[in-house]
Amino acid sequence: MPLDVWIAGVGEVPCKERYVGMDFREMLYSAAKKAYQDAEMTPAEIDGIVSSGMDFYEGVSITDSYTPDQVGGRLKFNTLVSNDGLNAFIHGYMLVRTGHFRSVMVTAYAKPSNILNYPEIVLNTFDPHIVRPLCPHHYVIAALDANAYLRKNNADAMDLSLVAVKNKKNALSNPSAAYAENTTVESVEKSGYVSEPLKNGHVAKLADYAAAVILTSDRRHGKVAVKGVGQALGRHSSDLASRDWGTASWARFAVSKAFGQAGIKKVDFAEVAEPFAHTELMVLEALELEQPLLKMLRNGGFDVHGQMPVNPSGGCIGMGYPLNAAGLQRLAQSVKLLISGEWTTCLTASPDGEVVDAGSAVVLSREV
Repeated sequence: MPLDVWIAGVGEVPCKERYVGMDFREMLYSAAKKAYQDAEMTPAEIDGIVSSGMDFYEGVSITDSYTPDQVGGRLKFNTLVSNDGLNAFIHGYMLVRTGHFRSVMVTAYAKPSNILNYPEIVLNTFDPHIVRPLCPHHYVIAALDANAYLRKNNADAMDLSLVAVKNKKNALSNPSAAYAENTTVESVEKSGYVSEPLKNGHVAKLADYAAAVILTSDRRHGKVAVKGVGQALGRHSSDLASRDWGTASWARFAVSKAFGQAGIKKVDFAEVAEPFAHTELMVLEALELEQPLLKMLRNGGFDVHGQMPVNPSGGCIGMGYPLNAAGLQRLAQSVKLLISGEWTTCLTASPDGEVVDAGSAVVLSREV
């Protein structure tokens, strides 16, 4: 019979535009040390390591071969998930749920400050025959998605600015945030286009970051319960012409799976990895809220003290976008917010990349 799974501890290295004199090994060590302290556990109690890493981002092959030692995984089971950190978390969850592993650590890090040609790196993740020869900047693809969303929902570009302002202000109370700002919609609207309708203020800036999360089937160590998980693909084609623009198709499937497993239909708050402002809105559509989404946004329903707070931590726009570590970043924030005692249940969701129609969702509960 599958075992119940809890989160025993989380640790993170705060987001920064650039960490000088601290490489990714030291960042992971620091995050793992904090996670062990939070869980009141030792490396000897960990049975395996699941790492999220992307060789494209690091410029080396088999990225995870450099990560186990500094997080307490020497000579233990270790595997790499070349995908978003929340996807890696689900892999770790499944390992513990089988009963073959009592406790597993999931790690993710990003050091985009080391990348000199990030747009080219993203370009090389596209289909080499259909998309890559067109040399599109990923901002252009994101803008097409944003424009389609606005048209489909009779929305205005100012709605994207409302999301950005909300998240930047929320981040002011988060010590892990790199881009917190007490800004206004007018200021974001004047920030200049990166690709219409997206403004500079609608885009999450890159950040160096590392996180470690300990999963366990030992209830004594459990702080937050993992109630449900879901991972899904949207369109199964790399051809942009067949994409369902303006919709996060993956979110509907992933959220439905997570809610179905958890046996609930709504949560107290959500943490969504949003590389762009419209990403947050597209994912929220999957929640099938009781009130129209845009009406809730405009009336402050997604604010910290609204009916359904979204990204009370500041999200990626307020904290910084740490590439493949974004999902684990959102999960770490979710756990901290649940432990604070203000909320009981949470949905954590993250796409597999900035313009990828695939992603993961996890339902968490403070009631263990």
